[in-house]
Amino acid sequence: MPHSHQRRDPTSETRATPRWVVRATAVAVALAGGLVLGTGLLFAHDFWIIPMSFQVGTNEWIEVRGQTSVKFPTSVSAVTPERVATARVISATGEERLSDLSVNEKSLVLRHRPATAGQRVVAVALVTRTSRAASAGLKRYIALEGAPDLAERYEREGLFSKADSVTQLTTKYAKTVVDVGTAGPRAFSRAAGHPLEFVPVTDPSAAQVNSDMAIQLLFRGRPLANAHVHAGVAYDGAPKDSATAPKDLALVTDADGRVRVPLAHGGVWNVRTLHAAPAEGVTAATWDVHFATLTFRVSSNARAH
Repeated sequence: MPHSHQRRDPTSETRATPRWVVRATAVAVALAGGLVLGTGLLFAHDFWIIPMSFQVGTNEWIEVRGQTSVKFPTSVSAVTPERVATARVISATGEERLSDLSVNEKSLVLRHRPATAGQRVVAVALVTRTSRAASAGLKRYIALEGAPDLAERYEREGLFSKADSVTQLTTKYAKTVVDVGTAGPRAFSRAAGHPLEFVPVTDPSAAQVNSDMAIQLLFRGRPLANAHVHAGVAYDGAPKDSATAPKDLALVTDADGRVRVPLAHGGVWNVRTLHAAPAEGVTAATWDVHFATLTFRVSSNARAH
């Protein structure tokens, strides 16, 4: 997830300390400083779902790997099937429950065999985890995870509980888009109904190097403005742990909750964010902390000008 306290120029190619190193260091400092009661910061890994192939033939299996870590697209441990709250495959006209879940080494594996051609959105929500956090620690946590402006605004508005500790409800949502066959109706713009989710505005299957990808962020079904979003790529041909990988882009959604991701490299891309807010219908000392990710593939063939 995002963790820079300053916005960076998305077009800059200046070498910087990798995002995952900054984040791990910040979390370690927070833990050492006693900002959290319980295990709130221990579950700050991102959760992505990455297809083995973003294009499959009609009647072939869609196979998606669930990865959890702070370094895309690696996985430090497998999310087990019992930790999956919902897993769905959404077509242009309906949806199906995804029930073939297993574990392979450090990855969750989700499989589905669609009966018809057409684009599919795969959407997964994990089981909510409950922890106790110090009130001051919650603010620090939100800032470290990439939303310092949001944390400061909540502080000004007096939304953080005056109690010594708060209940933190953390949930993670992941989406990806897979094409089945070479034709059929498109589904990329269909929302999954997650409390926090990315919805592509432009078709990911048409994404190419030197183009932009438009994406909208929704919170509780409404566009979320001024949200900090990060995007990164595991680019084609790069060693798995390459130190020369392009650094992440730091973006902010506009008034309609949209960002445009400049696609300078071919490969597997991800966008991700965190949004925290007081939980609805419960006490002021309970907060929802939502993580959302979206993955898609960008063709390495540059678009002709």
